[in-house]
Amino acid sequence: MVLSVPQIRDSELFTMQTEPIAPIDLMERAATALFHEIRKTANYEVKNSYMIFCGAGNNGGDGLALARLLASDDEEVTVVKCFGAMSLSPDCATNLQRLEKLSEQNMNLHIVDFNPDLQVKDGAHIFDAVFGIGLSRPISGYFAEVVGFINSQKRKCKIVSIDVPSGLFADVPTPRENIVVNADETYTFQFQKLAYLLPENAERVGEVSVLDIGLKLPDENALFRPVAKMTDLDLMRKIYRPLHRFDHKGTNGFGLLIAGSDVMPGAAVLAAEAAMRAGIGKVLVHTSLRPANALACRLPEALVEIDDNDCFSNISLENLNVNAVAVGPGLGKSTKTVNALKNLLDEIRSPLIIDADALNILSENKTWLAYLPENSILTPHFKEFERLAGKSENDFERIGKLKDFSRKYGVIVILKGANSAVAFPDGRLFFNTTGNPGMATAGAGDVLTGVLLACLAKGYPPEHAALLSVWLHGRAGDTALAAPWDSASYVHESLIASDISYNLGKAFYEIKYEWDANSCFDRKVL
Repeated sequence: MVLSVPQIRDSELFTMQTEPIAPIDLMERAATALFHEIRKTANYEVKNSYMIFCGAGNNGGDGLALARLLASDDEEVTVVKCFGAMSLSPDCATNLQRLEKLSEQNMNLHIVDFNPDLQVKDGAHIFDAVFGIGLSRPISGYFAEVVGFINSQKRKCKIVSIDVPSGLFADVPTPRENIVVNADETYTFQFQKLAYLLPENAERVGEVSVLDIGLKLPDENALFRPVAKMTDLDLMRKIYRPLHRFDHKGTNGFGLLIAGSDVMPGAAVLAAEAAMRAGIGKVLVHTSLRPANALACRLPEALVEIDDNDCFSNISLENLNVNAVAVGPGLGKSTKTVNALKNLLDEIRSPLIIDADALNILSENKTWLAYLPENSILTPHFKEFERLAGKSENDFERIGKLKDFSRKYGVIVILKGANSAVAFPDGRLFFNTTGNPGMATAGAGDVLTGVLLACLAKGYPPEHAALLSVWLHGRAGDTALAAPWDSASYVHESLIASDISYNLGKAFYEIKYEWDANSCFDRKVL
């Protein structure tokens, strides 16, 4: 779940009131969760060196509590006080007193004031606990010097931010010129922050881990709606519809895929194969001659309808009786194809899956957007969305346009990329949690279109089809890299779109069964 800073504050207050728990004890819980996460990957054969930069607020209090736990575990810890002229928050002051008392008897613990001539050991773990999520103005002066010093150690040390990289705004854009800690990792508490899910902050937050500290939320209602939600395995298991013993190809859906051209035949093959591997009963590919020949060789399971021309130029849905239609991969933008897409929009009444060149044609004929069937699913990448909705100054503005576009036209929009965003007409927003950089490869979007076609044809509501397909697509890409018998051969750079299709079965298996997708063993039926 993604919450705004005020909502996170409300959840902390709600937890303290209902549990009940004192603020200082909640801080201790956060530090303990962080301590245990750090120790999971610690090298116990050597004494690890930690340098923790602590501010005067509650984020600094988290850092001070963590320092006490690490020092008590016989690690070498240096706490750097970065208070400047600020007064300490009550809980930060309490944790500083506890730490100072421990330092009197623990030779591994050192407490110093910040100065730019600090000596840092090569390979030390630097923790940033200077400013938390409440920061609302750019860092300058003394604190800019602190952040600059932390960043200067990046080549020889690992930099980890606690809850938020100091200087980064969680709910609004952080200008590129602002001084921000450039973390290798960020450990945040309980909830994702919108800033962490957007490409513009990738170099600032590094790898993000969300630690459960038991924060509670009031029931979701009109007064409390999260900024966004995250897709996860639990949600997929609620959405997923298992096959039944007496199912047949008729009950598993009949999909029409309008894809490919003589110039781009592969897109039709990739999308059709993905639809079959995602469980569709039958798929009819309306395409031109070259893709049809490729399908006959690569995917004999698919039905083929050959267009009269070398591109998509005409189709009639009247006698097809299909359950779902997808259009776009590899179509091109010839005049014939543009006219054929307009005729399709005039004829179809059920939700339509629109990808690739079909999106580009729509962007050049924006008045057609008003005629899209309700709950159609659009799958643009960033550039395609920019053509549809206009340029954005930053990723936050793009997310706003995404939600506005979905609401205005009554369609579901999947904005593809790392943490693909799925927007619904009622204003809800989901971010996907699966996928990896290797999926940034030609044809990966065609595979997603095929998975969407399968889910929609099988009878999933459009909302569920969108969420399930995006998760399956990403997880198939992840499991394509999980080959314990020959892991050196499976790296991000080697991944191609076909690998995603081939691993859809593993992604379904993970939903259907309880098992480790990175292992060949220990599979347990749910």
